[in-house]
Amino acid sequence: MRSDQQTPTSARDIQALQAAYLRARHGLSQDEIRLHLGNVSQSHVSRLLAHATEKGWLEIELRFNDRDLSPEVMRELHQLLEPRKLAEGLRKLAQASGGFAPEVRVFDSGSDSPTAGAFDLRSRRIGRSAAGRLTELLHRSSIVGVTWGRTVGALVDGLEYAGRGLRKDRSLLFVPVTAELVTLALPDHSSTLLADRLNNSVGSGSEERLLLGGVPAFIPRRYDEAKTQAIREYVHDAASYHRIFVGENALIRQMDMIITSVGSSDRPLGGAQSELVSAGDISAAELQSLIAGDVGGVLIPKSGLSARDTALLAEINAMWTGITMEHLSWLARKAAQNGTPGVVVIAIGRERAEVIYEMMSHQLVNQLIIDWDLARALEARMPFAQHRP
Repeated sequence: MRSDQQTPTSARDIQALQAAYLRARHGLSQDEIRLHLGNVSQSHVSRLLAHATEKGWLEIELRFNDRDLSPEVMRELHQLLEPRKLAEGLRKLAQASGGFAPEVRVFDSGSDSPTAGAFDLRSRRIGRSAAGRLTELLHRSSIVGVTWGRTVGALVDGLEYAGRGLRKDRSLLFVPVTAELVTLALPDHSSTLLADRLNNSVGSGSEERLLLGGVPAFIPRRYDEAKTQAIREYVHDAASYHRIFVGENALIRQMDMIITSVGSSDRPLGGAQSELVSAGDISAAELQSLIAGDVGGVLIPKSGLSARDTALLAEINAMWTGITMEHLSWLARKAAQNGTPGVVVIAIGRERAEVIYEMMSHQLVNQLIIDWDLARALEARMPFAQHRP
């Protein structure tokens, strides 16, 4: 650390500190930084970064140096990526439900196109930008659950690409929490493989390797009680599944954080809707009428369902062998109380606004990492937006 490093006092110091944080911690370009700082010129951003380097806040390897910064200063920096209007809406939503508001960070994904090709590019871009936020959260964790999907995969890619390592003298274990789907379009983005990559790149090198690759994701609803019970006992006896989910000492009960993405109502389970429809003995149209989307395979109900539809959706969710709604709710509440990261959702695209809104209404989200397209769609659903003339 430079001997002349000091707490920022002047307006120039504060802006230089902000620019350094956005550049090094989140990988934002100078053009992106200038927008966060009030549409200043790019040359001004360049001068700010040079000033931050002189002060010691920005090191040559572009690692943000926060060792001597107070919690108050860090909170102000975090708010650079938290849109004020959306944060206000989240607080009002939390007050209305009597719960807690998630922390939100918004990054530019490059476009708002919903096409498959554009989605992959957007995922990669937000994965790189959000890797710094993931690093911040991992410093407060020891056991981390990992679901599946392209967006979670992009976040893992971003962490590896940026080379953001964590101290190896601390225990950090990544655990898969989602079983395998036969029809998963991208098997290399399975929960087991993503958790394995994280253990290899930023984990503490634990020799315990947990695999859910051989565990079926569903026990079909059409099976009778005896057959269902026999299959469930077989699943519970699988060594990794037992270690993760079964008993008071199960890893699911020790987690500080779960990293997950979400699926929209018209494309739940990463595009493996046909497998869900078949196992649930339900049509795609009826399923879409019941759910806002899914989170790691857990189906999130639409608001205002009848008692019959609520019971039907509970039956369908009961087929699932992976993480459950109860697990998510328990972890989110625990995190809100003790300050651990909790349920961390990374998502892009306005089509996921409904499922995330419903998750927040049910107090299932502690940390939200999203793009501007989704942020604007969520703002439109917030309580303050609904009362505008």
